[in-house]
Amino acid sequence: MISILHVTPHLGGGVGRVLLNYLDHTFACEHERHSLVCLDYANPGAVARAAEIGIPLGDRMAGRMPELLKLVARADIVVLHWWNHPLLYALLVRETLPAARLLLWSHVSGLFPTQNFTDELIRYPDYFVVASPVSFEAPALKRLQAAERDRVRLIFSCAGIAHVASAQPLPHQGFRIGYVGTVDYCKMHPRFIQMSVAADIPEAHFVVCGGPNEVGIRQEAIRAGVAERFDFLGQVSDVAARLATFDVFGYPLAPYHYGTGEQALIEALVVGIPPVVLGNGAEQYIVQDGVTGLVAKDERAYSRALEQLHRQPELRRTLSENARRAARATYTIESLTSSWSALYRESLKRRKRSRSWPGSCEGRPTGAEIFLASLGEYGDDYAESMVHEANCAVIDADARIADGSELFRSKTRGSVFHYQSFFPHDPWLNFWCGLMQRHEGNREDSDRYFNDAGKHINGARMGRYPRGSK
Repeated sequence: MISILHVTPHLGGGVGRVLLNYLDHTFACEHERHSLVCLDYANPGAVARAAEIGIPLGDRMAGRMPELLKLVARADIVVLHWWNHPLLYALLVRETLPAARLLLWSHVSGLFPTQNFTDELIRYPDYFVVASPVSFEAPALKRLQAAERDRVRLIFSCAGIAHVASAQPLPHQGFRIGYVGTVDYCKMHPRFIQMSVAADIPEAHFVVCGGPNEVGIRQEAIRAGVAERFDFLGQVSDVAARLATFDVFGYPLAPYHYGTGEQALIEALVVGIPPVVLGNGAEQYIVQDGVTGLVAKDERAYSRALEQLHRQPELRRTLSENARRAARATYTIESLTSSWSALYRESLKRRKRSRSWPGSCEGRPTGAEIFLASLGEYGDDYAESMVHEANCAVIDADARIADGSELFRSKTRGSVFHYQSFFPHDPWLNFWCGLMQRHEGNREDSDRYFNDAGKHINGARMGRYPRGSK
């Protein structure tokens, strides 16, 4: 029997649902024995689900590194479930793993920072597995030599459809346009509110399910004077029941988003809720324009597509029927399981080998150095900023960091703030957080970050950012 150890940063949410549903189905594979560890926490729902299906689960393993490394050495195959998380990168960059056959399953597209692939990351495992064809557009994968490309495999990510397959659209009043998923501008389109209300549908009501920033985006709707048209529900436990009350699935994501399988979008298709999406890479591999949903080329086209589906109930019915039929034929847990089983068998032909991070980090890398390793080619400004002298190049780099995109400002998702939360005493992470907070006018927060940074960073450099004034 093959023993397979799954290592994930934490367990819960969309990736947790994919992984646990997959592991549940592996009990049909009598020649495989799976176990699961989290570097950080497993949420209560994930713990209960793992116990229900009988999968051994250990969490908080980042604080039990000797035990984790023994588990890695003991397993026939190790699967790293990857997205940019500080604890996972700390494991890769700081530790030398014992001899193992190592597979890496990316749950993000890898196209954009902070969830980008790097050359070092792709070289690290025996096989690098992507979850959507869009990942092949990532610069680091496009740079691979022909001889290396055989190590990159595509296994489409899917949580299965059993949990939503029985749902049927329910009659209701009004016209409901629903969104389920990450409610944060690191993924959803930053003009979500404006694009929604720009649709000329007076009776439309927008239902938004998910987090973590639903409160902040609701405040935006309040400031815009349109809050009465939105319901921000936070996380919902019964996704199928909620989807059944939608007329349209409005799913406009940011062009720089990191998603791949888009489980919420697949679930909407399975239930037969016609989606409207933007023409980003991942969505275009899931929604067939004019057949299973509508793909809008820009913000204005998104609003017009909502109007079109409101005006044409027959089109909604046609898209709904097509979506249900196509999704139920395509997104099966059986296909996912058989694809992974085949890769396990192929992996067993390789010898186990130990491995260290193939990048330039030496000794015991700091939190800032691990963050830089995670960014690869996108970390130039941060590397320049780490020069202590306040010369022109350094000052310009600081300014670009301060004015960085939403991708670097999220509280999680591999951002500067995410890394600082795990390495709270790292001076450079505190300094960069302070730059961003100062740029946004959050003086009190920026002072707090700068005070921590200033204990270790050149005094003349810190003098450019006076504290304690309004």
